[in-house]
Amino acid sequence: MNKEDNSEEELPKLSVEEENEFKKLKLSIEHGAIFPDKMSNNLPPEIESMFLDSVMNFENAYRNVKQISVYEKIGKPEFKPETTLSDDEITVELDRIMDLMHQNGLALDVLADYNDENRLIYSFITEELFLHEIDDMKVPGMVANFIYEEFHQNHKYDLEHATEDFLRMFFNTKSDFYDEYHSKDAINHEELNNFRSLFKKFKMRFFDFKTIIFDEKNAKVEFAIDFWAKIKGTDSKISYSGDASMTFEYEYGYWYAKKVDLPIKD
Repeated sequence: MNKEDNSEEELPKLSVEEENEFKKLKLSIEHGAIFPDKMSNNLPPEIESMFLDSVMNFENAYRNVKQISVYEKIGKPEFKPETTLSDDEITVELDRIMDLMHQNGLALDVLADYNDENRLIYSFITEELFLHEIDDMKVPGMVANFIYEEFHQNHKYDLEHATEDFLRMFFNTKSDFYDEYHSKDAINHEELNNFRSLFKKFKMRFFDFKTIIFDEKNAKVEFAIDFWAKIKGTDSKISYSGDASMTFEYEYGYWYAKKVDLPIKD
């Protein structure tokens, strides 16, 4: 009996690892993707496969992407001008617009607190964000995030966080981050670092902003602070409290610490 000849031979099934290597090769050739050698060692092959599929979906969607406005992206919904709405109506309409954005893979975060915030953000979305152009991409699970402060920088908020971040790094003796990256930020860094080197641990007990003043290039933040420091080699603690301040310089869109005055002198 003669067996029928198959027009195509059955190809051997690839393992997940082999499929991943093929996907990486395809991404490298078609999109110029570069993958670190250690990625395969650190990820289970099934997770790596899902990651590569996501990258492929993104690249395919981006290949022929066009620009559209946020308003077009969410389907050009009807909306009323902010000036025609009461406070209660603003709240309802803002929730509706935010929900439409979410349904279409868009989100808006507001970092700081503002007076009459619902009205402010509704005005921002309908008068400004709606006109903003974005890539018209539809990738499952992908969300494009906007931040209000990236459109309208809040210097007071930025200065508060820059102050808190510096103090958090300065008082964290368990990490080398301050020593490696920020120990020379302030012009009086030698005084600060000599003080810090005397202690093995710090704990802040109280902190409160007092005044924040700034112009286009310089800023000064004044605050009250209370903390203790544990002396190296002992269990003794020394308490420090009083008024303190930090000055900053504005450059390239960020506030950089210039001088730090803490109540650390005898």
